Order: sequence, then structure tokens, then C-alpha cells
Amino acid sequence: MPRRPPPVTPEGFLATQDLKERGWTARLIRDFLGEHDSVRPNGLKMGRRRLPPVKLYRQDRADEAEREEKFLVAQARAMDARERAERAGRTRRANRERLLAGLAAEWTPNITASPLRKGAVRLAREPHAKALAKELKRVGAAAGRLSAADERFVKKALAFRLDAALAAAYPWFPLPSAEEKSTAPVKDGWTDSD
Repeated sequence: MPRRPPPVTPEGFLATQDLKERGWTARLIRDFLGEHDSVRPNGLKMGRRRLPPVKLYRQDRADEAEREEKFLVAQARAMDARERAERAGRTRRANRERLLAGLAAEWTPNITASPLRKGAVRLAREPHAKALAKELKRVGAAAGRLSAADERFVKKALAFRLDAALAAAYPWFPLPSAEEKSTAPVKDGWTDSD
């Protein structure tokens, strides 16, 4: 069955998304445009369910509202509020990462060197997988519930500490750099440098 072309917004109208791209918020739309002028089919589905129709507003009404000083003041306030919220989110994330990094830094892996061939990085790490998982749980218990991003961050920090301890025990083990600590992707608790 051929696919239907996606619905197109008629000439002279703006969809809600078009307005948002022009700097409008839901509240600005409600306060300055009020009720929508028309609708068009959405064209998107969520599973088998079709999404509600897209609200359309006449472009001349939007243009007129955008020229009003009252709108410009309200739009500037909305942009300032959005920037403040983004800044606050970045600050919260930085504080959370500092807390998690501090908790991860409390772990000193106990390494007992065993006879391994040079370059057996995976074999050197294997005996410490349970200790790494245990530390991840400890950090989670101390910091509260860990989000997926938190868990990735903690795994990287713990894997870095383990690799540093292994590098001290095995002269051939690659010494992790500070850059790896912050950028190395983590798979199952280990960095991709395996």
C-alpha cells in the first residue's frame, strides 16, 4: 500500500510548531492568539493511534501580534525564563556529577597482581567485575536513585579508578588519561578501550 504524502499546512496559516520555531510558547499562543482558526490532520501516529489534529493560526494574526510591544515584552520574559531554567538544570547536573564523582573517588580497588601475559587487559579486569558492581550499588545507595545518565557517569568514574589501580599493579597495563575519564563510552561497566 503506497504511503500518503504528509499533510501540509495551507498557505496563510501557521501550525503550532511553526509558531514555536518563531519563539512563541504555549502561553503566548493562548494569551495573544486565543482560539485556533483551523485544523489539519496530524499525519503522525503513536502506535496504532492517530494523534489529534494540528491547530492552525492565520499568519496575519500572528504577524500582527508579533508587532505589539506587549507581545515582545512577554516573549522576552519567556525567553529569559527558559534560559534561567536551562542554567538551573546545568547547575543541578554539575552539582550531581560533583557528588557522584566524590562518592566514586572514595573507592580504592584492592588489586592483587597475578601472572598474566602482557596486554591481557580484559583478564586483568575480570576478577574485579563484582567489586565494581558492588561499588556502583554503594554509590547509588549513598546518592539516592541513579538515573541512566548518573549510572553511566558513575560507571566511567569507577572504571577509571579500577584501570588506574590496575596500571599501578601491572607495568604493561595502559594508564588511563584524565581525558578518558570524561569521554570514554562505557559498556557493561568497562570503557571501550578493552
